[in-house]
Amino acid sequence: MFIVYDIIFSVLVLLYLPYLVCNGKWHGEFWTRLGLRPLPVPAAEEKKTIWVHAVSVGEILAVVPLVQGLRERFPGHGLVVSTVTRTGYALAREKLQMTGTVIYAPVDFSWAVRRYVKTLKPVLYISAETEIWPNLYTFLHRSRVLVIQVNGRISDRAFAGYKKVGFLTRRVLACVSGFYMQTEEDAGRIVLLGASPQRVRVVGNLKFDQAQRETSLNKKQLGFDDTVQLLVAGSTYPGEEEIVLAAFQQLSGEFPALRLVLAPRHVERAEEIVRLVQNKGFQPRRFSSLPQDKEAGRTILIVDRFGYLRDIYSLADCVFIGKSLRGRGGQNMIEPLSFGKPTFVGPHTENFRDVVRIFEKTGALIRVEDGPGLIAQVRRVLADPPRLPVIAAAAIEESRKHQGATQRTLEIIGDILKP
Repeated sequence: MFIVYDIIFSVLVLLYLPYLVCNGKWHGEFWTRLGLRPLPVPAAEEKKTIWVHAVSVGEILAVVPLVQGLRERFPGHGLVVSTVTRTGYALAREKLQMTGTVIYAPVDFSWAVRRYVKTLKPVLYISAETEIWPNLYTFLHRSRVLVIQVNGRISDRAFAGYKKVGFLTRRVLACVSGFYMQTEEDAGRIVLLGASPQRVRVVGNLKFDQAQRETSLNKKQLGFDDTVQLLVAGSTYPGEEEIVLAAFQQLSGEFPALRLVLAPRHVERAEEIVRLVQNKGFQPRRFSSLPQDKEAGRTILIVDRFGYLRDIYSLADCVFIGKSLRGRGGQNMIEPLSFGKPTFVGPHTENFRDVVRIFEKTGALIRVEDGPGLIAQVRRVLADPPRLPVIAAAAIEESRKHQGATQRTLEIIGDILKP
């Protein structure tokens, strides 16, 4: 079947290549990912290797406590963390370079995955969330490497796509020893796609554990006075910055202490957002230039470095979560909600349906349909300060109820790796 997968994947890569080149996403490590250069890994040690894969920034952040737990529990094992995107790679290097070796994942060609598996010699492959790589999973299985998926999630879009190639999905899922899913719905979907029910278990969402880590950031480090109120728009998608800026322009007249922080989903859009902010009559400040840039009355802080958004959420008075008014699927809203922040989302939150259901009843998660709706709901929250501690306590308590997925996952892996 390798040749069939190679043909299918070759077509997909050829179609995708112009996008990579035109958007500056092609980089030198693709030659390694294609199996045409040796892996940049240390010389082979007499250690059993655990290979953890997390595709990008969100998945990396989710597995940081898990990888750190693996290092503590299995000090005799080597740890390799692979990712796909440049931002994911940089974040993994920052968070995990002292814990394990960080590499780019192979492109799913048979010769590439063979080279990776033979070089790394893993005893266990752990995939965060749900990715299905036919050649990689097949070769790992044939090499007697255990494959598990943790923090498993299947979005509406992915579910529909996988069902169209059910003949292929079922064959690949047979190579996976365990599916440890976020919710009952995710578990049901993976079974419908062909996973054996005996291999499926609901463990919970790792992101609830990651969100509770301590933070030491304060408003003064962002160039703001302690008395200001912060509206943080996180993981914004193209078209949403204009909506948020229009909302801020109106609300700042009513609430003079209000300040805005814009954090685009892709930090490479920072220059584009700087120009947008200037065109709207505001003065932009870059997060990467702090503390040299000092606050002025109409400045807007643009987060142009990744890995800091969670800490910034901890300082917010209100949070808007992007890719929910424009785009589709939404972005992770667990972090601000775990700090008890009133969090606004648009109508497109399909990828986080269960999280929305959990937090909407606390009053901390607030749906809006459009820009005017965002203005009205932020105004309602800011105009009622006594309500905020009640919302915060309910959200924090709800978040705590859903912690523990990391510990449960570590226990499962411990059972798998028992001699």
